[in-house]
Amino acid sequence: MEKKSNTNLHIVIIVAAATIGSGMFAIPYVIQTAGWLITLGYFVALGAVVSLAHILYLRTLGAVQEKERLLGLARRYFGISGFWTGFFSIVLGFLLSLVAYLVLGTQFIHIIIPGISLNISLFLFWTVIVAVTFWSGGRATKLETAGIVLITCAIFFAFISGRPFDAFLFTPMANIKNALLPFGAVIFALAGWTSVEQVYEIRKKAAYSNGALHLFILGVAFASILYWLFALGILGSSPHVAMDTISGTGEWPLWKRDILALIGLLAISIVSIPLVRELRGALEKDLRWNKLFSQLVIVGVPLIVVLSGFNNFLIIVGLAGGVFISMEYLLIIAVGRKTLLLSRREKILLDILAIIFICAAAYEIITFVVK
Repeated sequence: MEKKSNTNLHIVIIVAAATIGSGMFAIPYVIQTAGWLITLGYFVALGAVVSLAHILYLRTLGAVQEKERLLGLARRYFGISGFWTGFFSIVLGFLLSLVAYLVLGTQFIHIIIPGISLNISLFLFWTVIVAVTFWSGGRATKLETAGIVLITCAIFFAFISGRPFDAFLFTPMANIKNALLPFGAVIFALAGWTSVEQVYEIRKKAAYSNGALHLFILGVAFASILYWLFALGILGSSPHVAMDTISGTGEWPLWKRDILALIGLLAISIVSIPLVRELRGALEKDLRWNKLFSQLVIVGVPLIVVLSGFNNFLIIVGLAGGVFISMEYLLIIAVGRKTLLLSRREKILLDILAIIFICAAAYEIITFVVK
């Protein structure tokens, strides 16, 4: 019984760790702009949606005994077009996440070293991405764990040092005009499907197969609570919040800004490790690209994107979450329907989930691309 409890706790931590990321820096602005009640509704609804998608993917991996993963299953059921759809949604989504990290890292360094230009700050943080890509190696697991600890520290620091209960004075309950704004940002913040493959391996080693939906829900719920603690701390500290949070902390005492920037800088540097690992796996294993060329793509494309002027944090997060991550979850739903014997009720539920992700992608495309 104790071993099972430890395994369950390990799974919850893994899900939370895969969920928490740079998306937290968009949440304060989203809450203030759309309203706390509307944003809370998105967290509850989309938290349930991604948890259901995660358990579907876990069941799918179990049915094929993990002989193939998402891209392999996409190729099996939908041919080369399915493979490339999945590949580009995953790769471009992860590259956009690195773009978000570059934007945030630039802001953090500029706060810590205010006398340098933003371009130099960008280059300095870019060297961190280069180091992660080329030299993280076998130290990845320990560094990822350290990253989660640092993120948690940053969140509790923001919450405790702010006036969290005053946040509701600066935040409307609901702003109907911006009711759709949280869509992509919350999906980006809650997406953690890469944890499912780790969860499958853990459960396989533990040799038990009872339901895991509640574990995914607990992991997402824990990450959501941390997001809200961070947001309330930020909103309680300032009546006006920037899209990326950190660039709007000009009214904070210097020591407070420096500590938050330092913790945030270390955190996003370390949590970029699993993202880079997934990217390298997709490029080197699935496409069989040369190792050096893959690494150059990973470090070069995000830098080029930011230098081209595409550095609006909320747009980056919205597109990554609403479009590319939605496509990844649609692929999970599609391969799950092909792999599993589902009841009529389960098929209807999956159709509803698919409609939600399609709506999220359509909204972000219309808002940030068409307009």
